[in-house]
Amino acid sequence: MMIARPMPARWMRLVAIDDDLPAALTTLARHAPVEPEALSGESKPVLTPELASRLHRFDALAQAFHVWWPRLDPDSSEIPTLPATPLETLDQAMTALEAWQHEAEPLIQREQACRAREAEWVLLSDLAQAVPPGPLAWGNFAREEHAALCIRGGMFLLPPDTAALNLETPGALLRLVKGRDHAFVLAVGTETSLASLNDTVSRHDGRPLTLPPELDQADLSNASFADVIRKRLVECRAEIGSLQEALRQTGERHQVARWIRGVHRLQWFFQAIRSVGAGQTLSQLGGWVAPGIDAQELNGLLRRSGVRALASVSDSGPGAPPLVLVNPWWARPFEIFPKLLGMPNRHEVDPSRLLAWVAPLLFGYMFGDVGQGAVLFGIGYALRDQQEISWLLKSGGMSSIFFGLLFGSLFCSEAIIPALWLHPTSRPLDVLAVPLLLGVGLILTGLGFHGLGAYWQGHGRKWLQHEAGVILIYIGALLAFFSPIGYPLAVSGVIAFVVGNGLDAPLALPGRLAHLVETLLQLGVNTFSFARVGAFALAHAGLSHAVITLAALTGGGVWGGVVLILGNLLILALEGMVVSVQTTRLILFEFFVRFLGGDGRPFRPLPPPE
Repeated sequence: MMIARPMPARWMRLVAIDDDLPAALTTLARHAPVEPEALSGESKPVLTPELASRLHRFDALAQAFHVWWPRLDPDSSEIPTLPATPLETLDQAMTALEAWQHEAEPLIQREQACRAREAEWVLLSDLAQAVPPGPLAWGNFAREEHAALCIRGGMFLLPPDTAALNLETPGALLRLVKGRDHAFVLAVGTETSLASLNDTVSRHDGRPLTLPPELDQADLSNASFADVIRKRLVECRAEIGSLQEALRQTGERHQVARWIRGVHRLQWFFQAIRSVGAGQTLSQLGGWVAPGIDAQELNGLLRRSGVRALASVSDSGPGAPPLVLVNPWWARPFEIFPKLLGMPNRHEVDPSRLLAWVAPLLFGYMFGDVGQGAVLFGIGYALRDQQEISWLLKSGGMSSIFFGLLFGSLFCSEAIIPALWLHPTSRPLDVLAVPLLLGVGLILTGLGFHGLGAYWQGHGRKWLQHEAGVILIYIGALLAFFSPIGYPLAVSGVIAFVVGNGLDAPLALPGRLAHLVETLLQLGVNTFSFARVGAFALAHAGLSHAVITLAALTGGGVWGGVVLILGNLLILALEGMVVSVQTTRLILFEFFVRFLGGDGRPFRPLPPPE
């Protein structure tokens, strides 16, 4: 059945023991779409000062130590077993996490110190690999002073932008060394000149380097220098690994992951719900659930989760209910089109099922090519994890293949497969005429949907008086191009419009006649807009001919193949985008404008806690 209408959500009332309300809402959010809504009347906040103070302590701890907490799987559906009340959960969580902090903090400090040493060894390794072979006994001038000359040695790590750095220093001899990831300068000079060089480098985010004691007499270009560095790096990384393992064991012993999940679940609850209906020991919560869900299903979920709560469901609630589009799987991706205008209201037709056929037909007609359609289908299949975009591409690709067979086009060539209908450029008027007929059908369907919506709203008779004559005039005007029978049909439509509106409001008839003229002009423009579908089909065929002609001018062979490939890629990218825009435009502004207002309230289920 192609005609569907949005379904209203059902009103739910949840009553729970105060301490069980977070677990009850978590259970419902995970297994049944629910949109919470505050109840009218007396209420009480769910986040008390005692709970807020403990959450503040947790946030402070998380800000300082979350880097060392265990990674939680975002796709896990595990619900940790927690104490009965939120206050007990937070108290025990903070006790466990602060005990973990007491044990983990010394390990973290040791790990950070070890990582700092590792970074220094990595710098020295880069320096050792960059120093060219040859005699450069660093210890001869790095540590020993020449009494007569007062000469010292210095080594500096340079900032990334060394080109803009002027390192010339009176009284110092410099040697620039560029490693794989860093740049260094080796300097020999007086104490005063090295102090001046240090100031220059420090102002530009560089710094001096100091050799560890075991290397202060080593030759930078000697293999032993690199061997010592490699050995120290291995030792540092082994120590880091053992410290990380100790941190992991500490986290498991204090059940850090369990308590973090529990606190995150409570934070999710307090963000979703600000207040609940007040009671002595009970809390009441209202909300909406998806159509088709009843109280028996909800209470079964709550009972199996072990929470002390009871839910009731009814078809009516306070205010207008949110709406849900209910469609089979093949039509759901096409819900994107009506949602571009907004949610259809309760008395408007949901056109998604019809669009599942119309949108691919429009796209494929403008993009008819067997090979290019197969590429689109392949891209859609590759993106199958993204269900909506995947099905849109696959349906558009299949439609392109179908029209490619009708047009006899395969990767721009019309000489490989025979056309089952026609080649577009050989009979352009026929190519333009077919989408006009489709446009007339869509516009009449839109007018009919508007009448159906008026009937659902209880205004069917009023619609017949005011709008039915417009359909007769439109059909008669179109038939008049082909048969004289169209003229009396159009005249009867004018009479029906005048009589219906005149009986309803005689004084408003002149204004409504002016509106009738405007409506008929809009219908004419909307109808001829569908000629662009045929025009784009001809444009696609023209581009294909251009690609084939350019390939032929190259003389064939390799270069001809390159031109064919590049031409098809250009058409896929350029025409694919343009045709998608045109399909969307025709649906929104030529079809939806007749019946769809999009002023309904969408149903927005509460996302479950991560």
